[in-house]
Amino acid sequence: MKIGFQIEHLDAARGGAETYVYQFTQQLLAARHEVHLIASAFGSTPAGAFTHRVMRRGLTRWGRDMRFAHAAARAARRAGLDAVVAVGRTLGATVLQPHGGTLQGSRRQNLLLVRHAVLRGLKDGFDWLNPRIRTHLAIEAEQFAADPPPEVVAISRMVRDDMKEFYAVSDERLHLVYNGVDLDRFSPEACRAKRAEARAAAGLADDATCFLIIAHNFRLKGVRELVEAAARLPRDKPWRIVVIGKANPKPYFERAARLGCADRFAFPGAAADVIPAYGAADVYVQPTWYDPCSLVVLEALACGLPVITTRFNGASELMQDGREGFILDSPDQTERLADVMGRLMDADLRRRMSAAARPAVQDCSIARNFREMMAVIEKAAARKEAEK
Repeated sequence: MKIGFQIEHLDAARGGAETYVYQFTQQLLAARHEVHLIASAFGSTPAGAFTHRVMRRGLTRWGRDMRFAHAAARAARRAGLDAVVAVGRTLGATVLQPHGGTLQGSRRQNLLLVRHAVLRGLKDGFDWLNPRIRTHLAIEAEQFAADPPPEVVAISRMVRDDMKEFYAVSDERLHLVYNGVDLDRFSPEACRAKRAEARAAAGLADDATCFLIIAHNFRLKGVRELVEAAARLPRDKPWRIVVIGKANPKPYFERAARLGCADRFAFPGAAADVIPAYGAADVYVQPTWYDPCSLVVLEALACGLPVITTRFNGASELMQDGREGFILDSPDQTERLADVMGRLMDADLRRRMSAAARPAVQDCSIARNFREMMAVIEKAAARKEAEK
């Protein structure tokens, strides 16, 4: 088959959807499919894939975004593809797989970050007046309303429900396919091999409970709430919180200092290899405001770590509250967050939850994700052929 992917940028080092497309392309090539990658910019690309660089032209950012969406559709038509998968804001796809969920759902959750109701209302109004947000909403609406309609992939039930609510996607063309995790790379054995060295490098005492979060958008992923919860934790117990990511830590460190717990935080920056971080950690905690299906949570579970997250994370659908960890109804439940973090300082409880963690994602392999995605792609290709 001739299969295309549309994405704004393609560079596996950027993570998220870009890493997914890169790895999926490698699998397609190994299965002897012809792969075409359509993007405005490329980093490294898998050997053997065809690349189509679509320029962004326009005087404004939102103008460039709309022009790129249409140019990506034209590039897909010129390539004569059997199926076209869009993972970003592009047009002309036969399979729609938005890794960031819906913009409508993301906006709803981002508004919750504004705690004061009046300020929240003002932000909502200003967002509707923002030309770029309006452009992105218009592209998203056109994606779902395309004729003929695309097959649509939701990476969690949460995202699936948003697609039904905001765009009335029919069950016939809506498919639930969770993210896949590399179960060989992310394993309890791989973490144990790195644990002693990684904890020594981080200055962690043998009896210290290490809580880990890996995020690039600290605000959206709940680092502020994590700081507030940390201020409630007992000072007479040995514990540390490690925050890995490329965001600016200064406002969070300063807030921790005002709350008297800055000495318990470490912000080492981004990490090229996260296995040592998982190895050093005892608990993974991500009180996120919005995550369609957090890959790092899947990785942490695969590594055998108890996880604390929220119901605003699609990956929580694979967990049961109190079994592999704890699920908060909302990130701003900082008192409960502090309570469950305190409970997980008990090594016996961690061991019980750790034993349940990896089985929770045992069926979320990269191979299974590939099979389920290929079934959707083949369905889209068959529909396209029948409509000729």
